[in-house]
Amino acid sequence: MTPVVAQAKVNTNDPASLVEAGTELFYKGDAEGALERYSQALKLTPDDEEIHFNLARACTVLGLTNEAIGHYSEALKIMPDYAEAHNNLGNLLVALKRHPEALEHYSAALKVNPDNSSALNNLGRCLAELGQMREAVVQFSEAVRLHPEYLEANCNLASAQATLGNFDEAIRYYEKVLQLQPDFVPAKEGLLRVRAKQAARKTQ
Repeated sequence: MTPVVAQAKVNTNDPASLVEAGTELFYKGDAEGALERYSQALKLTPDDEEIHFNLARACTVLGLTNEAIGHYSEALKIMPDYAEAHNNLGNLLVALKRHPEALEHYSAALKVNPDNSSALNNLGRCLAELGQMREAVVQFSEAVRLHPEYLEANCNLASAQATLGNFDEAIRYYEKVLQLQPDFVPAKEGLLRVRAKQAARKTQ
């Protein structure tokens, strides 16, 4: 059930007021209400990349994937160097198994901001799903270098190293994640798997 969120009176003729109201609703868990406000704002200013971006995020939460892709694409037509739109669109495309398109958007995000650790991690994840594990390790490693406490990137790096048979490296990164967050389940499970594989290798 969508939570009911009380709001101050909104000026429905002012795009900025509508966007502010939509964002307040979005962060309070009312994506449907946010979508309504952003849609109202878009009617007033249809060429605003931020409104398209916000609409895409709300659509994503509501499971409206095609609509989300459409709004991210519109945002990028207006502002081709919108790194976060490229990154988020890439994530949607990966979920749809459209990996080549996703790679293009992650690369575009990193061209704008090479230090975007989220885009690096996502690019690595996309490459890993394509079986390009060594290339994935490069991206995960750079994400971790830029953001040493990035749990997901550390865990993904550990998993990629394990796939390549580099068990000591995998264990090192899984243990690092668990030092940062002892209850991080993917790292717990990954560490158990790698230790079992390492033990099996030693008995061969």
